[in-house]
Amino acid sequence: MKNVDPSDIVKVVQNYSGYIKKVCHKFFIVGGTKEDLFQEGVIGAIEACKNYNGESLFEDKFDPFVKLCIKRQIIDAIKKTQAKKNLALNSSVPIITFDESGEEISKLDTIIDRTNICDPLEIFIDREKFNEKLKICERELSEFEKIVLSHYLAGEKQSEIAKKLGKTVKSIDNTLQRIKTKVK
Repeated sequence: MKNVDPSDIVKVVQNYSGYIKKVCHKFFIVGGTKEDLFQEGVIGAIEACKNYNGESLFEDKFDPFVKLCIKRQIIDAIKKTQAKKNLALNSSVPIITFDESGEEISKLDTIIDRTNICDPLEIFIDREKFNEKLKICERELSEFEKIVLSHYLAGEKQSEIAKKLGKTVKSIDNTLQRIKTKVK
């Protein structure tokens, strides 16, 4: 790789942004947006600038090289999202959300907290849905996953759960991801 003037890279990205958008329009990325593909195209253009062996980034020979790099970067990104090793991440549903202040809220808490519902039929249906999810948890989760989930639903953070159970935070995070996949 050679040293490239950052202002030249900016010019190249600006010059090829229309081409990147055109290429992105032809593709779809699982779990992503056109903006994600556009970013991958920009990365491809930057890599082309860094790896080009010619005299100048603005000579005629650079054009096919940068276009090839952009396409390859976008296609590689799509292939990575479709890899089986990413299947759980691409199809998982988050078990937590964040409120306006940035605090974590468990989605299971929102299922349980139905104090504003007055219709007895809705209360009954919600209870049935909740009981169904509990049955799925009982049937599908391992003993360790059930323990982690009970701590998590009690409002404990991953670091607290890890400390109590003598595990790493990463282990607890992985367990929560498995739980999300199974409950989905």
